[in-house]
Amino acid sequence: MSNRAQWAVVDVETSGTSPEHCRIISIAALAVDDHATITDAVVTLLNPGVHPGPTNIHGITAEMLISQPQFADITTRLTALLAGRTLVAHNVAFDYAFLANEFRRTAVPCPVDAVMCTVELSNHLHLPVDNHKLATLARHWRVPQTRPHDALDDAHVLTRILTHSIERARAHGVPLPVRPPTSLRPPLFSAAA
Repeated sequence: MSNRAQWAVVDVETSGTSPEHCRIISIAALAVDDHATITDAVVTLLNPGVHPGPTNIHGITAEMLISQPQFADITTRLTALLAGRTLVAHNVAFDYAFLANEFRRTAVPCPVDAVMCTVELSNHLHLPVDNHKLATLARHWRVPQTRPHDALDDAHVLTRILTHSIERARAHGVPLPVRPPTSLRPPLFSAAA
């Protein structure tokens, strides 16, 4: 196993479910290695200038976003973290679609050239679980989840799930489903809730 931080574990909270019309209001991007060691991080609320959407789900209010940076303010740091790493997310089509659209709005090229979905990976591992939701996998791998739908907590949980999943995949000869983002289908919303 490599000690290089080859993964960029990302979770976003958004103002809705349409990447074309809604915006990222919170992001956690963690550069991690196979052992869940975090070597870099970009974690922030974002002020997209729109209503934050389903506050009852993510707990983020318009007042919390007033003094926060815009996505354009974090592109340099985020690009440095994402470049050369595989973006990992739970239902990666969702997170990637939002990231790609935010980058497009800034005219800064999205640096992601490889993605891996932990929903897909967990399906390949044939785990004894009823579904592949983040909370279900957290329980299966005994990973504490203290604040569901908080970008940083979800990214930390996913980092631990990723480590366990990679170990199991390698032990059982299961190839990791790393692919180019151009191969992604439109986001699925029910699988990752």
